[in-house]
Amino acid sequence: MLVVSADMGGGHNATAAAIEQEVHRLWPGSETRRVDALDVMGRGVGRLFRAIYVANVEQTPWLYEFFYASLWRHRWFAQASKRFTGSWCGRLLASEIDHFDPDLVASTYPLGSAGLAWLRRHRGLAQPTAAWVSDFSPHPFWVYADLDINFVMHPSAVSAARCAEAEATVEVCAPPVVDAFSPGDRARARDQLGLPSDTFVVLLSCGAYAFGDIAATVDELLASSADLTVVAACGRNEGVRRHLEGLGLPRERMLALGWTDDMATVVQASDLVLSNAGGATALEAFATGVPVMMARPIAAHGKANAELMTTAGLAELCSSDQDLAARLRSLTTDRGALADMQRRTREYAAGATVDIGVRRLADCRLGRAEVSAPTAARRPWPMRASDAFFTHVETPRTRQELGAVVEIGPTSAGAAVTVAAVRRQLQARVAGLPPARRVLRRRPPGWVLRDEVDVCPRIVAHELAAGATAADISQALGDFWSRGLPADEPAWQILFIHGPDRHESQLAVKMHHSMGDGISALGLLDRLLDPLPGDPLVERRPAPVRRRRRSGPRQVVRGLGHLATRGTAPRHPLNRQPTTDQRHVVTVDFPAAELQRLARDHDVHLHELVVALAADALDRVLRPAGLLTDGKPLRAMVPVTTRLPRLDRIFGNWTGSLALDLPMGPMPLAWRSAAVRREARRRALRGEALAAAVVMRAAGALPAPAHRVLARLAYHRRFFSTVVSYMPGPRRPRECAGGSVRAIYPVLPLPPGVPITVGAVVAGGVVGIGVVVDRGVEVKPTDIEGALRSAFLDARESVGSETGSMLQNG
Repeated sequence: MLVVSADMGGGHNATAAAIEQEVHRLWPGSETRRVDALDVMGRGVGRLFRAIYVANVEQTPWLYEFFYASLWRHRWFAQASKRFTGSWCGRLLASEIDHFDPDLVASTYPLGSAGLAWLRRHRGLAQPTAAWVSDFSPHPFWVYADLDINFVMHPSAVSAARCAEAEATVEVCAPPVVDAFSPGDRARARDQLGLPSDTFVVLLSCGAYAFGDIAATVDELLASSADLTVVAACGRNEGVRRHLEGLGLPRERMLALGWTDDMATVVQASDLVLSNAGGATALEAFATGVPVMMARPIAAHGKANAELMTTAGLAELCSSDQDLAARLRSLTTDRGALADMQRRTREYAAGATVDIGVRRLADCRLGRAEVSAPTAARRPWPMRASDAFFTHVETPRTRQELGAVVEIGPTSAGAAVTVAAVRRQLQARVAGLPPARRVLRRRPPGWVLRDEVDVCPRIVAHELAAGATAADISQALGDFWSRGLPADEPAWQILFIHGPDRHESQLAVKMHHSMGDGISALGLLDRLLDPLPGDPLVERRPAPVRRRRRSGPRQVVRGLGHLATRGTAPRHPLNRQPTTDQRHVVTVDFPAAELQRLARDHDVHLHELVVALAADALDRVLRPAGLLTDGKPLRAMVPVTTRLPRLDRIFGNWTGSLALDLPMGPMPLAWRSAAVRREARRRALRGEALAAAVVMRAAGALPAPAHRVLARLAYHRRFFSTVVSYMPGPRRPRECAGGSVRAIYPVLPLPPGVPITVGAVVAGGVVGIGVVVDRGVEVKPTDIEGALRSAFLDARESVGSETGSMLQNG
C-alpha cells in the first residue's frame, strides 16, 4: 500500500501509521510506503504551507475562518481550489505511484486526496484508492467523488461529508489509531510518568504546534481544583514547554511534555483529555476510553470538530473559561459524572466497527458491474518514458517480448511437476502482483489494471512426444517466442513443457518489455517461485538508499558527450541479414563455481568473463557462416542497471547501456576478457550507461510521434549488432509447485535489424545462458550450443598456457 500523508501537525501521520499497521496485521509480509504530499509538491512547499497554517491559526484566525467558510458557501470556489491543488499534487504523485506500483492507495491529507482524485479522473489511476478524514468533522477539501471510498470517524459525520460532495462514497470506519491506544493499566501508566496515583489528571493537548494560550489554560485548570494534575502536551513547541517548566510548579500539579512517541501511555494515565482541535488526539482518546472535553477551539476545523463531537454526544464543549472551571470542579468532586462520560466514550469505542477501512478498500473493485462504463478508471495509466520506449521501437517482426526459461526438476517424491500444480500456485501469486494484472495499450502507451486474472488460459501446456530430445524443447521454445502476446490481455504468457517419459519440465515465462527490464522480469519471476524454508530472501528486501555522488551530473554530461560522438557500429554481413518474426531459442548452462574460478584466474569480474565467453562463442558460430568481417569488432549493447542489482523491483525499465566493441577472431580467452574489461570499465567511468538512461527518460518529454521516431533511430542495428546481458538471479535455491529449480535461462528480444541476442543469469550454482536468433539467419541452434560449450571447455583447459603466453608477449 502507498500511503499519502503530510507533516502538517501530527494527526495525518498518526492516521497513516494506523493504516500501515493494519496492512501488516491483515497481510503479513506486505510492503507499505509513505510519501509526504507537501514534499512531493516541491522543495520548500511543506515548510511554506506549515508557516502559513501556523500564522493563520495564531495571528489571523479570521482569515482562516473566511477561507474555511468560503469552501462551504461557494461550491465553485471549493471545486476550483480542489482542481488547482489536485493538478499540482497529482502530476507529481504519478511518479511516486510509478516507482512503487502499489495494490492499494490511501490518503490521510486533503491535498494528497485531491492529487489522487485528479489522477483517477485524468490519468486512469486504477488501484483502489481511499481517503481517511483524520478530523472528526469533514470539510469540502476532504471528500472526493472520484475516490472509491471516503472514510469518516462517526455516523454523524456522514451527512457533512455528503454535503461537501454529494456524489462521493462515504463510509464510517473505526478511529484509525495504532494498537497502543487501547484501555490500559492507569496505575502503571501514571507510575511510568511519575504522576500521583490518586489525583484527577487532565491531559491538555493542543496539537503538534501547541496552538492557543496554553499558559492561561493551565492557570485556569489549576485554579479550578487543588486535587488536579495537568499534563501539558506541547508537541514541537519548545518555547511553550520551557515557559511552563519555568513556572516552577511541582510535578504533582503540572507536567510539561515535548514531542513524545509514547503518547499512548500519557492518554492511558489521564482521566480527561482537554483539546482545542479535536483531531488525532481526540480519536486516540476515544480508542483508549478516555473522555474528551473541548475548550477554546481553534478557528475553522477546530470549531467544527468541537461542535460535531458535542452533537454526537462524545465530547463536551466549554464556551468560556468560567464554564471550563466549573465543569472541572464538578468532575473532580462528582466522580459519577466522570463515570458517565467514560461510559459514553467506551460505548462508542466498543460499538464502532473494528475495521478501520483497509479491508473494505482491498475488497473494492473498479470492474464491478454497478460501476457505469465508460469510467475514468478505465482510461489507461500513462507509461514511464523508459517503458514506453519499447512500445515505440516494436514492429511486427521485432516484438519486444523478453522473459526466462525455468528448468524444473522432480518433486521430493520423485514425480514430475504437473501443469495443474503450476496453475494452482501461480493463480494465488498473480493476484498479489500488480504488474501481472496490467493490460497493454499501445496508442498512446499506457496500462489498464485488471482486478482479477485467470491464469489457466495464460499458462499453455505443451506435451512432448515420447523420447523427445533437447532439440525438441528448443523447437517448442522457439515456436513460443515466435508467437506474439494476445491483444487486450495481461502482457505476459507462460508455456509449460513436459513429456510422458521426463521428470524434468520447462516453464517459459514471457512478458512485454514495457513491463520491465531483465532485472524486473527476474524479480517478477522470483515472486512466482517458492524459497526453501529458512531462506531470509535477502535479495527481495528493498535496496538501501544511497546518496547520489556529487560527480553524478558531471558524469552524465560527460557520458552524453561520448554518446554523441560514438558513431555507428562497425558494419558486418550480420547487419544486412533479412529479419523475420520467427525465432530460435537455445539454452545452455554452466557451473557458476567454474566460471567464478575462471574470472579470478583472468582478473576480471564474472559479468566481464560472461561477455568475453559470449564474444568467443559468437565468433565461433558467425565466422564460419560468413557473417563477420576480418579485423572488425562486433559492437554489442550491454544493459547496465542504474540501481542495485537486487530482486526488489518487479516492474519497469531501470537500465542504461554500454556499447562495447567486442574483439573478434581466434584469440586466447585471457586476451579477449582483458579487452572486454578495459572497454567496459572505460566506458562505465565515462558515464555512458547513466547518460543512456537519462536520454531514455528525457525522451518522454517529447510528443509521442517524436518519441517514437527518436526511439527507432537509436534502438537499431546501425548502432549495435547484438545484445549481451548478464543478470544476477536468486541467490539460493527455489522451487516451483514442489519441484526444484535447476536453472534459469534469460530470453532477450531482438531489436530492429539485430538478429541475435545473448543473456546470462546466475541463479544458485548455475549460470544459465539463453540465445535468441532470428530464423532468417543461416545459423543452426545446435551450432550455437556447440560454440558456447566449446568456448567454455577451451577456456577451462587453457588457463595456465594463456597466462604464460601473455607474460611472454608483454
